[in-house]
Amino acid sequence: MPENKVRTMVHRGRRRRNGEAFNPRHNSRSGSIGNHILANPTRKNIYITMDFDGKPTLHDEVDFEAHEKEFYEAFRPALDAQNERYRKKRNYDRIMSMRQYRQAHPPEEIIFQVGNKDQEISPEVTQIAVAKWLDAVRETYGTRYRICSVALHFDEPGSGGGLTSDGKVSKNLSGHAHVRGVFCAESSDGWIVSENKALAQLGITHDESRPRGRYNNPKITFTKETRELFNRFVEEQNIAVETVPANPGKHSMTKEEYIAEQLREHQRELQDEVEELSNECLEIQTEAALEAQRRDQLVDEVVVLTKKKSFLETTLRGLEKTVEYFKKTVLPIQKFFDKLANIRLWKGHSALDELLDNDAPAYNALKELEEMDER
Repeated sequence: MPENKVRTMVHRGRRRRNGEAFNPRHNSRSGSIGNHILANPTRKNIYITMDFDGKPTLHDEVDFEAHEKEFYEAFRPALDAQNERYRKKRNYDRIMSMRQYRQAHPPEEIIFQVGNKDQEISPEVTQIAVAKWLDAVRETYGTRYRICSVALHFDEPGSGGGLTSDGKVSKNLSGHAHVRGVFCAESSDGWIVSENKALAQLGITHDESRPRGRYNNPKITFTKETRELFNRFVEEQNIAVETVPANPGKHSMTKEEYIAEQLREHQRELQDEVEELSNECLEIQTEAALEAQRRDQLVDEVVVLTKKKSFLETTLRGLEKTVEYFKKTVLPIQKFFDKLANIRLWKGHSALDELLDNDAPAYNALKELEEMDER
């Protein structure tokens, strides 16, 4: 293996410093891309989309933003179920459209690069390492970390060969890749976007030999594992990878430079911590809202059942009063008719028969009493 080592870049994130989610249009060259793109790159960009089941499609041209809209439809059943719970509770301000859901839970974007602008790395190195990385990640984590799109760029200065806008020649050919993936977790309503739950369902934890914290959590474990995968696939191509951090040493800097570097490093750490905490807070808030909805739903069900119980008790008391009424009014009349039936007038003809033969309404009333008695 060569002695001269190269550095690899595996940088990941979801949002810019202003909180805006990274837009995939830059990756597919379908949006405003600026004037830094090479006029005649010597190698074409590679664009790949993957559906929710991991099936890849190669494109000459593609709109990654439109693809992501389609990809996120896998989360619509859970989103619709959540919105329905909000509607029942009249929490209309919490209802999200799919566009709002995508903005709240954007894909994670990873940028891969081998070497720098001063090192002429063959583009095949990047392509092969990225391809193997995609296969390994889909096989190991694919049930919960799903790749949405991949773009390999060879048309930017420092990452591809060709002419710049001012006529200068760019010789570096290593290229770089943009990979956008989504942490997918299973819930009772279907698939949801949740980094913490997806990692938990994958069984990925923090380094248990040390206390859990901002620098020791499941996401850091996942990041470390996936970075090492990429470096391994680069090294398999007879390229030595430098894994020692490139932070300048204290003795090679002035006091002011050293303080500035420490401040920048601290700022980067704080930014990582803020993003991690923001994601955790968002998931906790969402879970708390769902739990509150479940409790409110149970309270509503108790209220409905209580009303039904009260109605049935009222109806039962009414029936009991009706029965008492019949006992007081109808039964004495029935006994009177029984007495008339026992009074014989002539040839076995009873007083009741005589009454009924001459009074049809009385006959009908007696028949109705008999039918009621049978019921």
